[in-house]
Amino acid sequence: MKKTIKVTKQRAGLWQDNNVTYAQVPGWLGHSTRDLKLTVIRHFEQQEKSLPLIVWFAGGGWMDVDQNVHLPNLVDFARAGFVVASVEYRHSNLANWPAQLEDAKAAIRYLKAHAAKYQINKEQVIVMGESAGGHLASMTALTNNMTEYDKGDYLDESSAVSQAIPWYGVVGPLSAKQKSASNDFDFVYRNLLGAEPEDAPKLDARADPLQFVGQNKVPFLILHGTKDAVVPVSDSEKLYASLTENGHPADLIELEGAEHMDELYMQPEISDLIINFIRTNLK
Repeated sequence: MKKTIKVTKQRAGLWQDNNVTYAQVPGWLGHSTRDLKLTVIRHFEQQEKSLPLIVWFAGGGWMDVDQNVHLPNLVDFARAGFVVASVEYRHSNLANWPAQLEDAKAAIRYLKAHAAKYQINKEQVIVMGESAGGHLASMTALTNNMTEYDKGDYLDESSAVSQAIPWYGVVGPLSAKQKSASNDFDFVYRNLLGAEPEDAPKLDARADPLQFVGQNKVPFLILHGTKDAVVPVSDSEKLYASLTENGHPADLIELEGAEHMDELYMQPEISDLIINFIRTNLK
């Protein structure tokens, strides 16, 4: 069979930029230099306007970070008209908190500095992540304009973001450790802080989003499963209550029966919910 068809252009094509170095940080016991990488899913260059950016932080208990692990699932957001950047950050065997927060902000500054290349609207940056990455998304948003966490290059760019979407994100390390239905991951909080959270209240407070909710009014969409045995859903409920009390536009969506890192989060219904929230709160 031979035939000629006329195809209507309905969406842009996508490019993927792999292993982009956004920062260099101390490596092996402080004696070497280590590259930090990110991956960008962007649109073909003929777009007429800049696009909102979603910055994604994968989970892994701050023990192992692979910025590419969820890229197939993040394409939905690129197809919906966003630029998507998935960011590597230092795990806790390399550096204790707040190095991870410094990395997140360095990545955002790098992306804003290269906004023209990636067709990014610098005023529309959304941070999103799962578990440890959800914690990082919350902390990145709630520390907007706190320059003590801005380290490295492109310091003329702001690391401020406009929305946060944590998926089953850790809130306070101590609370997560004490309220978790499982003790299997208690060690990750010690590794993150460099001390047991119950023995180091000041360190725990520096990594607790609840301590920063009064800093700004960033909109939050919180997703959490009712059967999460690793990160207690009650902590997300507490974060939601604190955000709303402090004037943040916030929604909490609890996924009935969903466990930690559940496939339910990857369903079109959830992608659509996230996209609608972002669009509603874009300025």
